[in-house]
Amino acid sequence: MRKRLHVIRSKTQVQYWTTLVIFGIIFAFTACSKDSVSIEEPPKEPPEEYPTLKIVNQVTDNRYISSVELVGYEFNNLNITSDNSQTFALDSGMPGGYENINIIVSYRTSTTPTNSRNTTVNFKYGEITTITLKGCISYEGCDGHFLE
Repeated sequence: MRKRLHVIRSKTQVQYWTTLVIFGIIFAFTACSKDSVSIEEPPKEPPEEYPTLKIVNQVTDNRYISSVELVGYEFNNLNITSDNSQTFALDSGMPGGYENINIIVSYRTSTTPTNSRNTTVNFKYGEITTITLKGCISYEGCDGHFLE
């Protein structure tokens, strides 16, 4: 009878030691710090940003902006009425570069032919460049339409 108790106690001890060894191995692998030699991940590139062009209409008469053109871009069939604006993401690249870019803004009324004004701007990477059409027709007492 004594031998049988000894066998049972040995079986319990074996299970105890096996469990302890398994937990010890798991702890040893998870508690270790990284090796001093590691493979670094390449730095993440920032999200690509493009310049943005905002066209604002602040004329005092009923003219609306009908198109905007610059190197590599033509925005046609627009209807930017007075006191409104529209923003364009120039996300197809800047084939003419970022500096000294000529922008043509065409405007009209529903009964008059199209007129246009142009200006030269410098774009900045990831920033909004704003161009504003201002003015009125000359017989209303101002110097006509102009871009700012």
